[in-house]
Amino acid sequence: MSSSLLYGLGIMSGTSLDGIDICYVEFKKEDDSYFKIINSKTFKYNSIWLNKLGDVHSKNDLQIKKIDLEYGMLISQKIIEFKNDNNISNLDFISSHGHTVKHKPPYYSIQIGNGKVIHDLTNVTTISDFRSQDIRLGGQGAPLVPIGDKYLFGNYDSCLNLGGIANISFGNSGNIKAFDVCGCNILLNKYSKIYDREFDESGQLSSRGKVIPELIESLDSISYNQIEGPKSLDKEKSLKDNYKVIDEYLTNKSDIDLKRIGYDVLATIVEHISNEIFSVVSKQNNLKNILITGGGAKNIFLIEQIKRKINCSVIIPDEILVDYKEALIFAFMGKLRLQNKINCLKTVTGSKKDHSSGTIFN
Repeated sequence: MSSSLLYGLGIMSGTSLDGIDICYVEFKKEDDSYFKIINSKTFKYNSIWLNKLGDVHSKNDLQIKKIDLEYGMLISQKIIEFKNDNNISNLDFISSHGHTVKHKPPYYSIQIGNGKVIHDLTNVTTISDFRSQDIRLGGQGAPLVPIGDKYLFGNYDSCLNLGGIANISFGNSGNIKAFDVCGCNILLNKYSKIYDREFDESGQLSSRGKVIPELIESLDSISYNQIEGPKSLDKEKSLKDNYKVIDEYLTNKSDIDLKRIGYDVLATIVEHISNEIFSVVSKQNNLKNILITGGGAKNIFLIEQIKRKINCSVIIPDEILVDYKEALIFAFMGKLRLQNKINCLKTVTGSKKDHSSGTIFN
């Protein structure tokens, strides 16, 4: 192993419950702009874990602690499988974000996937719990990904991630600012189930519908973007507001009616997402390009609506980067933490100072 290189695994699970993303990355110790993704894979959740993660936020503290240990074991199993499948021998560290259970800044941000369990079962230095220290320093504990946008993707004016929740960063070459924008795939996935689909693949469902005037007005009126930053989306409250508006519209609809208007509901959600993105992008000066990643980057209809509204070049990278950019950046955060370098920015989270965050188990 070269003494100038570090090899890490980035582990990420998003709000849309797509699965556990694992990304094996090569870094240079003295060059924070260099990365090379060597292998990557998403391990889908089985029905037991989908149900468990789907309502874990409603559990009490004791139950969450138990699931935290179980989820750490699950992550460890997938890491060992991934290492064996890819014949990985060079591995300096594991950097695991885990899965967010509750996020209510400035009070707490809770992720499951116990770092000590991962270390003990894999026998590899593990970094986890990236948000708690920022909360203690008066920050939001989020977003965290902008540190990677700044160093790894600083050649773009803006980076937009269309995951379960859409988030965006600006000013990557200078004083970076970033924040959550709105619910994204988590909304589309929920209402794609009207047609027994897990998600709206390529926008095939939403592209068949028409925007519902009263519904788009209601959704846009609860815009989270009216709040000044630093900020991060309280998933429990904000998404409940969205669900309430949509579900009230769907109240007392028969199965036949649901199948008929479901396309319109999905089209309206796409319109809402693109409106929210336009709202934040339009406030930026001299924005020439925007890099879009995350599952929503594959939703052709959503991307078309975004392109139609914003006045800058839209770049969709290769599929590996689309799918694994967040896991890559959590590996990068782990690399910075091991080197005791800043990996959490006060201009983004609102904390008292820039800091190096994450608990190390070795």
